[in-house]
Amino acid sequence: MKRFVAPVLLAAMAVVSISMIVTRSVQAQASTIIFTAQMFAANEVAPVVVNATETGANGLATVTLDIVSSGGTITSAVSRFDVSMTGLASNSVIILAHIHEGSAAVNGPVRVDSGLSPGAPVPATGGSISFSRSNLATSPAVAQGIINNPAGWYFNVHSALSPGGVTRGQLVRQTVQTLNAPTLGEWGMILMTLIITALGIYFLTARGKAALSGADESIAMSVSVRAINWKLFATVALIVEVIAAAILVALRAGAVDTLGALTSGLIVAFIIHLFIGNARRH
Repeated sequence: MKRFVAPVLLAAMAVVSISMIVTRSVQAQASTIIFTAQMFAANEVAPVVVNATETGANGLATVTLDIVSSGGTITSAVSRFDVSMTGLASNSVIILAHIHEGSAAVNGPVRVDSGLSPGAPVPATGGSISFSRSNLATSPAVAQGIINNPAGWYFNVHSALSPGGVTRGQLVRQTVQTLNAPTLGEWGMILMTLIITALGIYFLTARGKAALSGADESIAMSVSVRAINWKLFATVALIVEVIAAAILVALRAGAVDTLGALTSGLIVAFIIHLFIGNARRH
């Protein structure tokens, strides 16, 4: 019975990894996309009129869009605004800030609101201002529209002196190099590769031992269980899993990455123990 433990475990892991690959298309995935808008008072479109004291206003708005998608469709989204401006009047206060839908030549409707209001404005200091707003409600349709065509959306900041708008600019998607954790499907591929490697080494080690002992190839499977040193495997697995767990904690990994990494760690430990056991026999 014991001889079948390792093959059965590896086969079970193979089934799990295949399931992970198959469900890849429907697995919810989170991602972050960043846009910026270079804003100038001169970008305001008539009939909006900028106050004479603020015609030199300019700034940068960074829009961070956090989305969750399933099967390629966005299911939820939130936005974050980080805005900095200069060239304002010394007595300027910002009363509104929004993402509007519209090209550079039109005044379009508000689609994502910062939550600022005339009743709770942000005052400028020496003609400059910086503010941030996070966890802003964003509909999936708006999020998808911004992603599909950033140039069709603009960021607009309004001041008390220029209530129709003091600076605006079209959104531009930014390319950010990030190290993304594997998706569920990618973990499945990783596990499949490790399982195939482990099975290959497992049976090659068993056959090699059978050949060295003069056993017939037909009884190689009965000898193969001896290729497994369960005590050594347990020791190696403990070390590998402790290291993996420490890394996962440091990276604040999610459930998918934790499951994938710890499962992969067991298979890696199995492979390592086979090499160690084989080296000891020689």
